[in-house]
Amino acid sequence: MPLSEAVAKVQRLAAVESENKDFHADLLRAIRELQLAAETPLETTSRMNFQITQNIAIRVAIENQFLHVLVAHEGKAVSATELTEETGSDLLLIIRVMRVLTAIGLCDELGNQLYAANDKTRFKILPGSIAAEKHHFDLDFGMGGRLVDYMRGPGIQQFADEPGAITLFKYAHGTDLIFGLLEKNAEQKQAFDDYMAARRVSDMPQWFEIFPIAEYLGFLREDPSAALMVDVGGGPGQELARFKERYPEIPGRFVLQDLPVTLNRIDNLPDGIEAMEYDFFTPQPVKGARLYFLRNILHNWSDAKSAQILSRIIEAMDSEYSTLLIDEYVLPDTGAELRGAEMDILMWLHTAGLERTVSQWRNLFDTVGLELVQIWGSPRGNESVLETRVKRR
Repeated sequence: MPLSEAVAKVQRLAAVESENKDFHADLLRAIRELQLAAETPLETTSRMNFQITQNIAIRVAIENQFLHVLVAHEGKAVSATELTEETGSDLLLIIRVMRVLTAIGLCDELGNQLYAANDKTRFKILPGSIAAEKHHFDLDFGMGGRLVDYMRGPGIQQFADEPGAITLFKYAHGTDLIFGLLEKNAEQKQAFDDYMAARRVSDMPQWFEIFPIAEYLGFLREDPSAALMVDVGGGPGQELARFKERYPEIPGRFVLQDLPVTLNRIDNLPDGIEAMEYDFFTPQPVKGARLYFLRNILHNWSDAKSAQILSRIIEAMDSEYSTLLIDEYVLPDTGAELRGAEMDILMWLHTAGLERTVSQWRNLFDTVGLELVQIWGSPRGNESVLETRVKRR
């Protein structure tokens, strides 16, 4: 794209986005296009090569709480010397790391070795943000460091369906998938749970805002003990909690299902949500619920494993009453956004899974006997809600 055309596109979308945040993703994409139009090929490749230095600087700052100190002194400049005194870190190291962090906008530089927090700083030290940093850096860099040996040795195996398969995760970390590591590493398990719970930021639409849930709440069975919603593999229970907060008067059971290692870490659940230990590869114990719900589950698994998970739910569904909602990425068959494409690579690395295109979702549903009723999307946020039901014969 010519530079002048890229500039005009950014300016046009910036004006539109200021009035309508639904165009935010389009604006960011145009900004990336502008950067590529302005960069030489050398500058583009150099930027990508040096990205690693930014990640390392951030991880050092998080571990040693440089950014925490800036936020604690909100409203005033903090010197490198003060950071040394409050964190016990080496002065030269602080200066070198903070030089990178100010250049990439994670904090402000107010003068020579003087720093201050900004909105990016404040967000970066939130528990969910710190959890994300540990989750990605600590695991992904370990795999990156072993990648070449892995490719030249056993070779890339994207899925772990066959016995003896050696995933990159296993090659680097010793367990087939991330879930095995989480069972043994309490810090990473806590980081994973905190990260998953915080991934939906406040300005992103919730699944029940994307999907027209009100249409389904008007056709409930009269039995108040019947299951309204089963969140399969629901982690800490944030999806059910937000749903109940929005619709506090809905009758029926709300069931949160997950493995004991996850449920045992939950301090308390809101009234009306029952926790149930459950492995989604085994028969589904809650029969005939109005809604079964999977959020960010199937992207962790190959098509073969996902078919097993779906089949267990289908067995429990009432074909005339039950709906299965799947909250996940739905990639277009062409022209995927960068975030979705990156997530697909991440799922290969962490879980031997994948983010699916529209065609891949349809093929998976056809395999197990589900009908895709509709894909509900939103201009804001990256995920969609796939509405499915049992195919009627």
